[in-house]
Amino acid sequence: MSGMRFIRWCGFLVCLLNFAPSLRAHQVASVELEFRKLDAEWSLAGEMDVAYMLPETRKIPGGPALSRQAVMRSSAAEFERIRRETEATLRMLLRFTFGGKELPWRIEFPDFKKTPFALPEEAGDVALLSVHLVIDPVVGAGDLQIHWSGEQETELIVMSQNGGDENVVSALPGGQIMLLKQVDSGKSAVTEKPLTGGWVQMGFHHVLPKGLDHLLFIIGLFLLLPKWRPLMGQSLLFTVAHSITLALAVFSVIHVPSRLVEVLIAVSIAWIGIENLVTRRLGMQRLVLVFCFGLLHGLGFASVLAEKLGGIPRAQLVGPLLGFNVGVELAQVSILATAFLVLWPLRKWTAQLQTAGSVLVALAGLVWAVQRTFFPASPIF
Repeated sequence: MSGMRFIRWCGFLVCLLNFAPSLRAHQVASVELEFRKLDAEWSLAGEMDVAYMLPETRKIPGGPALSRQAVMRSSAAEFERIRRETEATLRMLLRFTFGGKELPWRIEFPDFKKTPFALPEEAGDVALLSVHLVIDPVVGAGDLQIHWSGEQETELIVMSQNGGDENVVSALPGGQIMLLKQVDSGKSAVTEKPLTGGWVQMGFHHVLPKGLDHLLFIIGLFLLLPKWRPLMGQSLLFTVAHSITLALAVFSVIHVPSRLVEVLIAVSIAWIGIENLVTRRLGMQRLVLVFCFGLLHGLGFASVLAEKLGGIPRAQLVGPLLGFNVGVELAQVSILATAFLVLWPLRKWTAQLQTAGSVLVALAGLVWAVQRTFFPASPIF
């Protein structure tokens, strides 16, 4: 397949997707909160995705968000149910400890105090609900921790003040975040500011185990020439490229429809697999492709990460972006190391494994491209 034919095919996909019906935004399966230490209370505030709070919709991974306008037309009984289910979900996901001891906390819903009632405005007509978590201050020395018990696909993100600076820290399921370190006098002690707090783990997690498309792309690189030095060079080149577009997208410099990006990522996987079948030489063309496809995969990461970082001030985005990309690179190295371990006892059949593996990568990419273009609701992959 020539480069010109590839460009023409991509152009065809762009045109096709422009005429395809638009899809409603999917629910944000994470919780973002801002912590404040006040004299009368310790509080965390945020806006929850209503679809993620309700049991009938939060059980659908990647399911659609609820319409803000539709939810606002609900009955009083439905409003009460939304309030009740949101509190139940948050109490299932979160808990607080101080000095290792469980703390009681309460939940307030500012939106229900508005006259007339209104949910927070959101450009995509997504139903969000404002919540205010309140803890009565504790006297004495200790650390205030928030513990996250979300599902595998979720994250907790907390913004807080630390010695005059804002921190943005994330936690995966089973993790915790220190909100406050207090000394005997009751005053806050300045804690060490985490540069990438939790974001390295999140970046790793979004490749292993969640990023099957990313994993297949790295395996495709491995199958062309399974040698450490050229593979590490390609991995770093790929990371640099997706770091560029990820940063540009998160800073809202560029925006590409996520559905188009997902289709083109599938095409990139198929391309790598097919190219492996027609050459065994690592040349400049492959390096250029790795960089270009890295730019593309960065947009894929951005479609997920931008939602989680949307409410964070731009000045605080460097740490999360750096940590996320480091985590992705560590995951890529882990994939390559595992591939070498698998190949070592089978090394006498290296050529056959390269061919068979490349065929599987190419087929997976092609099936993915068709599914994402014509059958986006299909459970394939």
